[in-house]
Amino acid sequence: MNLGYIISLIILGVSLVILIVVGFMAMKKMKPTLKNIEETKKTMESHKEHFTHEGEVIQGRVEDLMARVDYTKSVAEMKAQRFEELSVIAADFGDNLTYLKEHGGDYSKGIAENTYTELKTDGPRLAKTFKLAVQKTIDKQKERYR
Repeated sequence: MNLGYIISLIILGVSLVILIVVGFMAMKKMKPTLKNIEETKKTMESHKEHFTHEGEVIQGRVEDLMARVDYTKSVAEMKAQRFEELSVIAADFGDNLTYLKEHGGDYSKGIAENTYTELKTDGPRLAKTFKLAVQKTIDKQKERYR
């Protein structure tokens, strides 16, 4: 064999040994870093799952609150509509009271006159009819006991 060839094989062998030794040393130095990377990865997954769950819970609460807000909004709209109707009724009632206040004296005077007239004209007739009814009832009672 040629001396150049043997020297190149020796250099190649030494290079391989140095490369392997350097690889082991690098592996030894990188092992804690790789371990930390794995732990960090697991921690990140755990945090991701935790915050995803919390996000879902919060989203559920937000949806519940939105449903309540929609319900409250519909109730408020309904009550506002009823309040408007009540305002219209109250305005009509106020107008009627004002009208009655203005014309109440005339109505009460007319009612009093009508009542007086009816008592004057219908009173004696009603009294006669009542007296006749009482008399017939008394007569019937007398006939029963005879």
